[in-house]
Amino acid sequence: MTTYSLKLDGPNKEIKPGKLSGSKGTNPKGESFGFTNFYMLRNGLPIIPVVGEFHFSRFSYLHWEEELLKMKAGGVNVIATYIFWNYHEEEEGIFDWSGNRNLRHFVDLCAKLELPLVLRIGPFCHGEVRNGGIPDWVFGKPLEIRSNDELYLFYAKRLYRQIAKQVKGAMFEEGGPVIAVQLENEYMHCGAPLDSWGYKAGVFMSSGKGGNEHLAELRRLAEEAGMTPMFFTATAWGGAAVPESDTLPMLAGYAYTPWIPNQPPSGEYIYRDLHVKPAEGVNYDTLDYPVAYCEMAGGMQVSYTARPNVSPESVEAMTLVKLASGSNLLGYYMYHGGSNPRGKHGYLNEYGLPKITYDYQSPLGEFGRVGKSYDRIRSLSLFMDAFGDILAPMGTVLPEGQDSIHPEDTESMRWCVRQKDGAGFLFLNNFQDHLELPDREAVRIELDTAKGKVSFPHNGTLTLKQDVSAVLPFNLELAGALLVAATVQPLTKLNVKGIPLFVFYAQQGLAPELVFSRSTVAAISNESAKVELEESVFVVTPQIGKQHAITLNLTSGEQVQVIVLSRDEALSTYKFRIWGEDRLVLSDSRLYVKDERIVSTSEGSASWSVSICPALPDGALQASQGKSTGQQDGLFHTVNIEVPAYTPTLTVNKPLERSALVQVDTNWPSQVSDLFLQVEYDGDVAGAYLDNQLLTDHIHYGEAWPIGLKQFKDDLENKPLHLSITPLRKGTVHTFVNQALVERFEGVEIAIFHRIEPIPYYTSALSKAFH
Repeated sequence: MTTYSLKLDGPNKEIKPGKLSGSKGTNPKGESFGFTNFYMLRNGLPIIPVVGEFHFSRFSYLHWEEELLKMKAGGVNVIATYIFWNYHEEEEGIFDWSGNRNLRHFVDLCAKLELPLVLRIGPFCHGEVRNGGIPDWVFGKPLEIRSNDELYLFYAKRLYRQIAKQVKGAMFEEGGPVIAVQLENEYMHCGAPLDSWGYKAGVFMSSGKGGNEHLAELRRLAEEAGMTPMFFTATAWGGAAVPESDTLPMLAGYAYTPWIPNQPPSGEYIYRDLHVKPAEGVNYDTLDYPVAYCEMAGGMQVSYTARPNVSPESVEAMTLVKLASGSNLLGYYMYHGGSNPRGKHGYLNEYGLPKITYDYQSPLGEFGRVGKSYDRIRSLSLFMDAFGDILAPMGTVLPEGQDSIHPEDTESMRWCVRQKDGAGFLFLNNFQDHLELPDREAVRIELDTAKGKVSFPHNGTLTLKQDVSAVLPFNLELAGALLVAATVQPLTKLNVKGIPLFVFYAQQGLAPELVFSRSTVAAISNESAKVELEESVFVVTPQIGKQHAITLNLTSGEQVQVIVLSRDEALSTYKFRIWGEDRLVLSDSRLYVKDERIVSTSEGSASWSVSICPALPDGALQASQGKSTGQQDGLFHTVNIEVPAYTPTLTVNKPLERSALVQVDTNWPSQVSDLFLQVEYDGDVAGAYLDNQLLTDHIHYGEAWPIGLKQFKDDLENKPLHLSITPLRKGTVHTFVNQALVERFEGVEIAIFHRIEPIPYYTSALSKAFH
């Protein structure tokens, strides 16, 4: 047995107004945002926002609303988006705000769905766009980009005026969704490939000149144009410039980094106290601002020369490590991927990246693909939503030596605490990128808190499995019941028929246990748990599953209920405000709420279930598609949905081993909302063409290639989709110069399709029946 101990005898985190305390705003409804030096406030209460990056211009505007609703269902409560200059003014003086470039429509949808919005307005954005978003024609002008050059500012001013016209009346204090604006990006830190140079790769643009003076001038131009948000934001890593006032510095965390060749294990999974005095080279006082992330990796875009495969466990672990380390705002780049638009004169992608796809392996991807990290982020977002007001004021306490653990250290236990007044959360991490960490067996953690000693577990030891990261509570009040410690992870809370319900889940390999103080809990129902009585506590070993509710009878005479879900159930849990109250909804299908209906999409299976708590009576719900039956399931009402199965007609003709002509039946029945092609192949790069136009492409990185067909459905009628593979070469390439560069290849070329399978997406919406 290895015992780890920590005495929590230090002072609470000092909370003070900070530099952003004046950056607060109230909208016409009386809703407000504000800041302390440590966290953000919503209507006067501490919050931990979850920000999701979604580039509207990289997705079909016909489906923006659905995708925003999926983001909201996934736990995102703030949207961030770039406005790429060259998408809108590709040709000098000709601005395009139509179709997928319709910024105003996107802003209005965010307002409709009550999603606050951060606009990242450039002029330089990067985002893996050609020239970082600066149009080619700018480089033909006698000016210095990213500086206070008079001519450059002339064009920046014109751009800002155009953006301001599109978002007129949309600032938060005007009743709109825009709470913040980012000027520039990574200014004074890095540039981007100068793709307009055209002669060779590796020529980069300036990282900027002028420091805060240039940002001040951009701010003046933005405000003069009418963009007056509550606060501005600035990317604050790598010595980037950060203005002194009304600006929130924001950080980045990437582990799978194509810009670092042969990248070693990163330091992003090591616990640190991020809210400390600034390190050398940081030009702002970090103690005056909350720690906020605008670019925490939700995945990573593959490039031709670097093809990382980002695991969902890595995204989950980084979220918990940054949260434990004191971050009180978590932003994912990207949260939602998409497709680059085609320009008038060529592709608008950055050199070396796919021409079209910007899927990014993100939680929501190109064509609305739902990835495995979507469920993991949602489970953590539910936790931050339910307990953020308690967690946000808590300071980070590091066990000795934690922040000096080397990323390649596979022996040291990684853990830390956030606490206030002796209550808090224990964070554990056993994931490291590019390495396999061993299971941590026979571990015991003991904390000496202001409320007494607690241990994990209460008796004996625990095992922390490889790749598992977890957050465990101690001395946490649950509506009057004191939870002394638990080896189950908090998920969310709500009320069921006036009784508070707290939902936890069992992490992989951690034996579930909850310890309650007898000073607050008089008795515990044991139908769904094993309860052991000790002198001062109840030690509860719960049954796992949504059907097993534990009732706590408090010394005050009140009751509290607790459910401990399985890990799989937790990853299928959503929380919605629908039919007059907050409800938990569990389903293996994908869910979002629109117009008082739960829209449920099942990938490939024509039968699925949706479990809802608080329960509704039998017959209270009706499905828009298929048959539905229901039954009570503990505190839940489970609706079983069955729609007619659909087998898509698919004809594949292969004129070459590397080419496939795919004819798809587009006469989908009403229960089918989309059809994805899952393409498994070996090769280097692949493209999907329709009428000789590239719809999307794929740089092979070890995963199947998903192609959503919904937005091309009409175009595919009676036309083949051409899938083409560029071969992967294994052998030797000889190059020589004969007026131009010439090559001769000796070896084998690999280009073969293994599987092309259509997956129907079945959709049915549940609504309350009217009797």
